[in-house]
Formats: sequence, C-alpha cells, structure tokens
Amino acid sequence: MGSGPVTPSIDCLTWILRKTNMKTTITFSLAAACLVLIPTVHSASFDCAKAKTKVDKLVCGDPTLSDLDDKLSALYNKVLAQSPVPEDTKQQQREWVKDPRNLCKNADCLERAYTNRISDLQEQLEKLPFKPVLDKPLIVLPSSPAEDRDAAAKIGPAIVKKEPLELIGRVSEGHDVAGANFGINSGKRYYVIRYAWDLTDEQKETLNKIEDPNQYVLLKAQLVTYKDGSKAIDQDSIVQIFGQSP
Repeated sequence: MGSGPVTPSIDCLTWILRKTNMKTTITFSLAAACLVLIPTVHSASFDCAKAKTKVDKLVCGDPTLSDLDDKLSALYNKVLAQSPVPEDTKQQQREWVKDPRNLCKNADCLERAYTNRISDLQEQLEKLPFKPVLDKPLIVLPSSPAEDRDAAAKIGPAIVKKEPLELIGRVSEGHDVAGANFGINSGKRYYVIRYAWDLTDEQKETLNKIEDPNQYVLLKAQLVTYKDGSKAIDQDSIVQIFGQSP
C-alpha cells in the first residue's frame, strides 16, 4: 500500500515563501523538510480524507491495516460476484463491520479482525460458485409430531397462507425462548428449521456437519404466513436440504 498525496503544512510553507531573500536551493531544502515532518496518511479501500471514526483513522494511519483493508475489499468483491445470494454476502459483511471491526479499540484488535475475516472470505471463495447436488438431499426432516403441531396451533397466531419455499442460505444452530433449534440464514431472513426435540441424534449430527458460515445449502419446504404478518417454515411440511457432502 503506497502513501497518499501529502499536503505540506500551510504554516511551514508560508514561512518559507516570506523568506524571499533566501537562495532558491535553501528554500527547496526547507520545503522538503516540511514534507518530512508531515505524518504519512495511508490509503485504504475507502476515502481516508473523509475518515471520521476512530477505527477508520486507525486503518488509514497504519500501513499494515491499510494493506489488509485493501486485500479484504478485493476479496469481498470477488466473493460477492460469485455468491448465490449477494444480499447474504452483504449482510455477513455488515455484521462483521459492526462486530468485531467497529468494536476494536487498537491496531492489534483490528489486525486480528481483518485477518480472520480474510480467512473466512478465502474459504468461502473456494466453495463458490454454489452447486448443490439435487439428486439426493443431504438430509430429509419429516414433519413435526402431530401433538407438537397441535399444541403450537393452539397458542400461536392463525395461519393465513401456505406456499412452497426454496431458499439458499446457511444452516446455523440457535436458541430462542422455545429452546435449541437449527435455522437457515439468508440475508436478513432467518427461519427455524426444526427444534432440537424434533430431531434424532443422527439428524442433529448431519446438521452440525453442514453448519458452516461459508457453506451454502438449498432448503425446500413449505412456508406459512401468519395473521400478524410473520413467516415461518411449516412444521407440517417435510424439509429437504441439498448441498455438497460435508
């Protein structure tokens, strides 16, 4: 990463220009000295002249961080161009910027954040373009037990619509007020696939194997829309997940 254009100190140059009786060679020497005294500002993937936050200023003022920022930006654009869900790639980047990048207080923390993110993007790039194996799903989850569906229907909002769902995203394990579950992330969309108590140990093991923030899968199921406008995977439906063998 090279240095950006350097603007000499106004006070320093003004003092030199006022010394009009000095020899030209001396004047040039003094001007060069002014440039040496000015801190170097390193360029990054963003305009350092407009850097306002402490984190941005740390990146612009550190050649190692500036290089990492440039490398990450180039790699991110490659992943974005090949991503099956560009909005999901953008969302992952936004989450990384928010935490851990913008929570860092010093250069060491930023270097770790950038290095880890670059590693994740390199791994993701190796797995793209996304080509799921459609002749055989990685896992097939039957509908939830009837007693669980009946109990949920009694306490939940009324269903107003059912429709087929095909969604490319990333499987993740989570936990909410109802308990541990596996869900699918795709951009800003997140749906619970099944709760832990509805799964066999073998099914949990398979889901754990494909739970990878850099691995995309294709999920086929049925989507329900509730009266309050919320949406979820229909617990009455069979769920099929396609992808590359873990």
